[in-house]
Amino acid sequence: MQITTETTVKSILDAYPDAVKVFEVHGVDVPLECDECILDTELAICDSMCHIDDLDALMVDLQKFVDEKDS
Repeated sequence: MQITTETTVKSILDAYPDAVKVFEVHGVDVPLECDECILDTELAICDSMCHIDDLDALMVDLQKFVDEKDS
């Protein structure tokens, strides 16, 4: 999976449920803070809704996580 600004939180977590830990490192408690409408939103839009301080860093870490799981 390629993580882009258009990738949704739901698509990431459906494929990699443990990726919730990556979000937590970046200050986002997905189970507590993200309702269904946020889960179906692209990362670029979630940025403002989920108080993500550094979207680029989150995307880099998510891509590393996904790449490790896929290898």
